[in-house]
Amino acid sequence: MSFQGQNCIPSSFANDSENFRRRLLAIDSQLGDKEVEQLKFLCQDFISQKKLEKSSSALDVFDHLMAKELLSEQDPFFLAELLYTMKQHLLLKYLSYRKEQVRSLLPTLKKLSPFRPL
Repeated sequence: MSFQGQNCIPSSFANDSENFRRRLLAIDSQLGDKEVEQLKFLCQDFISQKKLEKSSSALDVFDHLMAKELLSEQDPFFLAELLYTMKQHLLLKYLSYRKEQVRSLLPTLKKLSPFRPL
């Protein structure tokens, strides 16, 4: 296993992390202002209002979700749930999910409150 730089990060780990970041960037680039506002609305129970107000892009929201350990490369389901709720089904492919998969997993993995519909 090779290591990159002085940080001693395994290159395979860095590549995986970079790949995940690229997938998040791809999702971000597909969401307009309206969808970012929907995303922020859905995340109100998880991210402080102050942080959401300062968020100008979906990527900002993703960063807050990662800081709260609600989103990770190993477990991107919460973002899949958010995209599914927003009816952004085509973007699920960036997380290696399909609409049917998310629907079938929601009964056991759902985090969004039923009192926060769009």
